[in-house]
Amino acid sequence: MVRARVSVGFAACIALVSMIASTLALAEQTSIKNLMGQNFAGLQTILVSLITSNYAQVPPQANAIHEHAMDLTRMVPADISGADRQDFLSYAYNLDGHARDMKSIAEVLIEHDQNRAQPGLGTDQLREALAAHYGGAVTMCVACHNRFRQKVIQ
Repeated sequence: MVRARVSVGFAACIALVSMIASTLALAEQTSIKNLMGQNFAGLQTILVSLITSNYAQVPPQANAIHEHAMDLTRMVPADISGADRQDFLSYAYNLDGHARDMKSIAEVLIEHDQNRAQPGLGTDQLREALAAHYGGAVTMCVACHNRFRQKVIQ
């Protein structure tokens, strides 16, 4: 009888630990999904800024994407290891680089737009560079999704 109680107690402990572990994994996944959703919204705002040449919203959005990319480097899902882990981190660090570059280029364009007397600044090239880093950020999102999300079509 004692063995049966110990076995039931042990099984209950294992079930509890499994439940806590799956809850933590779900919380981690939800957090990553939350960051991805915020990045998507920020990228949409940046796209509107690029189209309208009104860059005031780019630095705060790019800074948020930078922070999220750094968060992602600390939130690698537990089931990703080895080379896959390195790929995940690579996508996050590349996203960060594009976000920081978008912010710095936008700040130069904002300063230029406030002081149009500044001669010789190649604003067309800066706008193209900003658009290229925007495209790079989107590419990192797509590449990471293609690599790590479950395939919808088998």
